[in-house]
Amino acid sequence: MKPAAPRLQSYARIALDDYPIDAAWSPDGGTLLVGCGEGAVVQLKPAERDPGIAEVGRHAGGVLAVAWQSAGMWCASSGQDGAVRLWDARAAAAGTSGEAAGSDAPGAARVLLQDVQWSEQLAFASGGKQLAVGTGRRLRVYDTSGAQLCEFADGPGSIAALAWRPKAPEIAAAANGGMRIHRVANPPHTLDLPWNGACLTASWSPDGRVLAAGLQDGSVHFWYVAAGKQSEMKGYGAKVRLTAWSASSRWLATSADEQIVVWDFSGRGPEGSAPLQLQSHTARLTQLAFAPQGNLLVSGAGDRRLLAWQPGSGDRPVDADLLPDEIVLLRFSRDGARLVVGDRGGTLTCYNVAR
Repeated sequence: MKPAAPRLQSYARIALDDYPIDAAWSPDGGTLLVGCGEGAVVQLKPAERDPGIAEVGRHAGGVLAVAWQSAGMWCASSGQDGAVRLWDARAAAAGTSGEAAGSDAPGAARVLLQDVQWSEQLAFASGGKQLAVGTGRRLRVYDTSGAQLCEFADGPGSIAALAWRPKAPEIAAAANGGMRIHRVANPPHTLDLPWNGACLTASWSPDGRVLAAGLQDGSVHFWYVAAGKQSEMKGYGAKVRLTAWSASSRWLATSADEQIVVWDFSGRGPEGSAPLQLQSHTARLTQLAFAPQGNLLVSGAGDRRLLAWQPGSGDRPVDADLLPDEIVLLRFSRDGARLVVGDRGGTLTCYNVAR
């Protein structure tokens, strides 16, 4: 008997009264960190009757990105005020904010950068001990004490995306002119993967074998790094802004418009084979993500629709929901049991993922 497809069970809608820019789950999946358009960094508990929205800290002019350690209590945020800060995640529980607390109190903020060019890319390494910060063409790496570990030479263009290689002290930076893989070591090392085009995304396969990028010229490029090989898939009608890998490293989902194009990396790989084409949205996709376990793919778009898919098990959605406004973010908890979806109107819709 064919196993039942995963289902999305909506259990709460939470009004933020602000535009959600970015979000990150705590390691245990119980707390959500949200960066908002008016500058607040807030925590909430989506599964509880009272989510307890509490401000951890604030940026002047709006938040650009947030991140949460995979292990530990430190969060990071960047804002339009030119600052990058580390926040103690105990702040909400203690009822304090970073600006009000002492340096050793819950909620105390460690300022990594101040009054610099906007830092739109933040990424914690899988072990949680290193934070990469992309600012313009410059990449810096810090530890959770706030000490700078590495500062790499400027790349060929502004960093559009960052992605740590699974189980390795290496981080990929996408930019106009190709990809760079930076190794955090003493001394640090950089491997250039030049390409005549603007890379918009950076996505490592979970097995660390393939690095994929969506490009501005309407193509997807990927590098088999250890083997020193690369390949390209063309034919998209617009910029490829979304790329996501399945947990098994078999499927690479991509999108440039209303359609999802999924490449199969099993066997000999996608070269010379036809991709899966998943079509049901009526507006350009804005969000695309695989669950951290299993084969569940979720997409969100300007048509307010949230769709769930299972690549390889048919070309129709296995579940769907209609959100109050255009979908601007979706984030799975690290165990894949929960999903939060943010819309342009400032509502967070929370789901349990039933298997």
